[in-house]
Formats: sequence, structure tokens, C-alpha cells
Amino acid sequence: MNQEERKQKINAILGEVKKRVEFPGINPELWIAAEEGKPGEPEFEEWMRCCTEMVDAYQIEEGKKDTDSIFAWYVQTYGRREA
Repeated sequence: MNQEERKQKINAILGEVKKRVEFPGINPELWIAAEEGKPGEPEFEEWMRCCTEMVDAYQIEEGKKDTDSIFAWYVQTYGRREA
């Protein structure tokens, strides 16, 4: 894959990510890391810390456990990550 193809692929991914991003403060690169990364990679681990913070914030705000969001899915699948 040459540089131009790589740039086009990244732009396509970012375009899809931006459609789904409804959460200010979460870097779009972390959404990419969520889909392409693996546990142990720094960006994926940062994503997991964000997921943990989001499910904790939901529980504080709503008074019940988040079980339906994408953040909850990652925490249930890969476990909590503390800051």
C-alpha cells in the first residue's frame, strides 16, 4: 500500500468514525484503535480507559449500570482499565 492509498483509507475510516462520534473529548484516533487495535497496544489501552470512564460516568449520572453502549461492550469484553 502506497502513501496515497494509506491516506485515503485513513480518511475513509475517519469519515465513518466522525459519523458515530457523539462524545466530545474522545479523540477520533481512539475510535480507530478500538476497531483495529489489540489489547496491550498503547492506543487500545487508552481507549479502554475511556470506556471505563464512560461506563462509570453513566452509572453515576443514571444510577444504573450501563449495559447497552459501545463502551459497556468493550468493558464487558476486555475488562476495566483504571487510569
